[in-house]
Amino acid sequence: MGDPTARAILTAIGLGLLCACAQEAEQPTVPEPSEAQAAIVSEIAGVATIADGDTIRIGERRIRFDGIDAPRPRAMCGETNVYRASTDALRSAIRSNEVRCSISDLPSDGQDVAQCRVGETDLNEYMVANGWARDAPAHSGGAYADEEAAARQAQRGIWALECASDPWPRD
Repeated sequence: MGDPTARAILTAIGLGLLCACAQEAEQPTVPEPSEAQAAIVSEIAGVATIADGDTIRIGERRIRFDGIDAPRPRAMCGETNVYRASTDALRSAIRSNEVRCSISDLPSDGQDVAQCRVGETDLNEYMVANGWARDAPAHSGGAYADEEAAARQAQRGIWALECASDPWPRD
């Protein structure tokens, strides 16, 4: 192989193959999504504006918390406006922190349905565990039943109040 042109061509081919193999080896493997992740349509993150105890807005997107129900507007328990108290509890939990939501359902009524977090805090669970929302088993499959039972037992949030009428939305 004394021909310099042939040597250059073989060297170039060899380097090309070496680079291609190195690029293939560097490609990260993408794990298959779990069954729970397969239901996630998209994700969104940002500073949230609180609409009520189970609904926020991030930018132009209206996001309803999946699997829970907060008190309906103007719901009162004695002198306590529990709709406002629930909204304030969510506002306090979020403060000005970034909220990350995993959208689990495409909007049919103009709002996304999602599981939302601030840091490690699951906001859906937080609202039920603190008595400012309840489990909505038709949508959650009972995912928050234990948190609701514990909040009732400990008389947290709305469960500590005397309500003359049903403060929950109609399903």
